[in-house]
Amino acid sequence: MSTGRWAAVGVLLFLGCASPRPAPPVESPAPPVQQPAPADAGTGPVDAGTEDGGTSQSAVCPSEPPIELSSCTQHGLRCTYVERPECGTISECYLGQWYARARGSCSPQFEGVCPAKAGEVPADVSPRSGIVCIYPEGVACSYRVERGQPECSGVARALPLPSAPSYRCEAPGPAACVLGGFKQGGPCEPDGVSCGAACCGLGGVCVQGEWQLEMRPCPP
Repeated sequence: MSTGRWAAVGVLLFLGCASPRPAPPVESPAPPVQQPAPADAGTGPVDAGTEDGGTSQSAVCPSEPPIELSSCTQHGLRCTYVERPECGTISECYLGQWYARARGSCSPQFEGVCPAKAGEVPADVSPRSGIVCIYPEGVACSYRVERGQPECSGVARALPLPSAPSYRCEAPGPAACVLGGFKQGGPCEPDGVSCGAACCGLGGVCVQGEWQLEMRPCPP
């Protein structure tokens, strides 16, 4: 077999189950929220819960949206601020600093466009408009294009074709997977969170506050 054919086979095998190398790793979103229970869309802070279903923490949310990268001590706390869905914010305390995990555009062109309830689709809005709607349930709704992910099987397969944008509501994924560095021994939280490649690439688990990285093999 010629050198060119060997190179083509190598490329196909690589595409079979390779995942993008972290830095930052691929975010793992929470399951879509179709029709959440209604909640008052006030202007004050609303507890958005934690990724592991922790206890209610609304009493310790700041009264105003925290400044990006300002200090915090309530590790893993998420707070949702909704002036109006088009201009809301979901903030999370991660490794001692506040991060905006989702934010509405606050653009005048979207004023009044977001539905009153999460899960309802905005009327007369282009799927490519970039609109983001934030709700007290701690979810961000927007038009998203599903990322093509090859099956993690160890067998070369063609990447699926990209789909048309669809309107979905999701809670932001783990901050550990999308914020800051992702290196051996680096700081992380909470313990047990797993990020990176599912197979055929680099992944990591947060163990006692530090990243433990590993090369995850391809299945046969």
